[in-house]
Amino acid sequence: MGRNFQGHDNDRSPGTPSFAYRAAITVGIVALAVVLLWFAYKGLDILLMIFGGVVMAVLLHVLAEPLTRWTRMPLWLAVLTVVLVICGGLAAVGWFLAPSIGLQFDQLGEQLPIAIDRVRGQLQEFKWSRWLLEHGADGTNGQKMLSQMRRVFSITMTAGAAVAIVAFLALYMAAQPATYVNGTIRLVPVSFRPRAREVFAQLYRTLRVWLLTKLVSMVFVAVCVGVGLWLLDVPLALAMAIVAGLLEFIPTIGPLLSAAPAMLLAFTHSPISAFYVGILYFTVQWVQNHVTNPLLQQRTLSLPSALSLALVALLGSLFGFGGLLVSGPMTVVVLVLVKMLYVEDVLEHGRKRFVGRIRPPARHDHAGGPS
Repeated sequence: MGRNFQGHDNDRSPGTPSFAYRAAITVGIVALAVVLLWFAYKGLDILLMIFGGVVMAVLLHVLAEPLTRWTRMPLWLAVLTVVLVICGGLAAVGWFLAPSIGLQFDQLGEQLPIAIDRVRGQLQEFKWSRWLLEHGADGTNGQKMLSQMRRVFSITMTAGAAVAIVAFLALYMAAQPATYVNGTIRLVPVSFRPRAREVFAQLYRTLRVWLLTKLVSMVFVAVCVGVGLWLLDVPLALAMAIVAGLLEFIPTIGPLLSAAPAMLLAFTHSPISAFYVGILYFTVQWVQNHVTNPLLQQRTLSLPSALSLALVALLGSLFGFGGLLVSGPMTVVVLVLVKMLYVEDVLEHGRKRFVGRIRPPARHDHAGGPS
């Protein structure tokens, strides 16, 4: 009897692995996972650049799709054409507008610290504002505050190398997307590969809608802000419009970051000018959020503000300004993955299987037997 309840190596069949072998495999898997997590932690900046390259590749692919559909040219040639057109357009704009834009940004760098100091001086007239300034941060003048803002915007990546790496990654992945998608899917177990293809396809469609909407929103915000500031006679309207359009790519806090310098410059003229500038930015954002975006997205994509703000704070604290830039597309990716892999595959599909196992109770007739 005792042999039936005790594990002896002699009772194992020849093909059954020993406990020591199974333990060694388990320890090896855990060690490999720890090593991979360590490499991932050390290479967070690299992973961020790879994700940025993927987002840019999706954008280039979206812009190249009409060329492949209308002209039947190969995808790599269409992507190269799009890149050349973009570079040519930027060069033309720079040729005609670079002097005035550069002059305005130089003036912005000179006037913004002066505007901050002037605002602080005017706030010293009020008791409550003096208390806030005395108990606030150590940034006692505009120059220090401006230098802190510059460090925040350039904390993580060296600009030239990071942009070059992201650009080349995007170019290669956009020219041959099937190579990288199929290679990634081959890492998934065979039974899950069809579902993995569905997830990749949905990620591309959702990112496509989000990027196109964001591009139109950036242009819309830049034009409206530029025209509004020009009508309000705010200095450096062109520079402020470019800043507003670029920062529109960052969800939630991007509009706030773009409105702050414009309101500071307007405040140097009069508080009522700063109030009008604030109304302008608020109106542009309201129209963009409630009219422009719903028309472009057609209710196919909705980013919760709380989730967007949480990812902005998390990625900004980890990666600095680079994390802020990818917080929008990262929110899109997280929503799609949670919806498809957890909500649909785990919760809803598991519930269907559970409900399918439940049999309705047997009915009984009046005599007590089953009908």
